[in-house]
Amino acid sequence: MVRLRLSVVALFVDGDQVLLLHQMTPPEPDCWDLPGGGLDPAEDLISGLRREVREETGIGYFTIVELLTAMEGFYPLANETVHAVSLIYRCRIEPRPEVFTGDPDEVGPGGVRWWAIADLPLDRCSSRARAALVAAGFVAAADSTGQNGG
Repeated sequence: MVRLRLSVVALFVDGDQVLLLHQMTPPEPDCWDLPGGGLDPAEDLISGLRREVREETGIGYFTIVELLTAMEGFYPLANETVHAVSLIYRCRIEPRPEVFTGDPDEVGPGGVRWWAIADLPLDRCSSRARAALVAAGFVAAADSTGQNGG
């Protein structure tokens, strides 16, 4: 059985840093990921993005600049395969927050933090975080596999 999961996620960049959270849930647990997540039934894209970012970071107001890219992947879980489609939005927030109040059920022990793009452990980033960094021009596609980065 294959189940479709549509997610909306935000790429926040401030200078040479990107906002990521420690993701602990499938399909890619224990990695650094973009804030965001799956849409609720009958929820529109923008409302879902705003809700998910608020749940995971505590950020209540931000500007959505553009739809940056989309990516998909197939992930085997217990009794099914998830066809995950993520819409990745470039977003901006001013002033830059340094304290985050994300739901502990949504964020792992690494928390939410700003990472210098040059210091990112790409091999520990989710596939959608890597796809966002490539689409935004911060990481070369050859480096996005995590083999050559951080």
